[in-house]
Amino acid sequence: MKRAVILPPLKSSFDEVFDAIEKQTNSQTPELLTHGHILFVAQAKRTRDGRRFLALPQGNRIYEDDWGFRNNGIGKDGQRIDHYAVSIDHWAKRL
Repeated sequence: MKRAVILPPLKSSFDEVFDAIEKQTNSQTPELLTHGHILFVAQAKRTRDGRRFLALPQGNRIYEDDWGFRNNGIGKDGQRIDHYAVSIDHWAKRL
């Protein structure tokens, strides 16, 4: 699957975002808005084998290798994550 990069590029690294979220109460962001004006919360979590990811609504996830792409690597075509990632990135840069 070929994945498109988010443009303009995200300003924060996955490490910066994950650490910022993990430091928040319950390891989650406050309510954020997508560019489509949908409220959501992202949580910093780890898989059983220790891989870090951001848990999003509807079972979507952003793993480190997905950061900066419009879709993640889950499933045939991936799940759309750019509308979450851009909002998370903006929030992280304000901290």
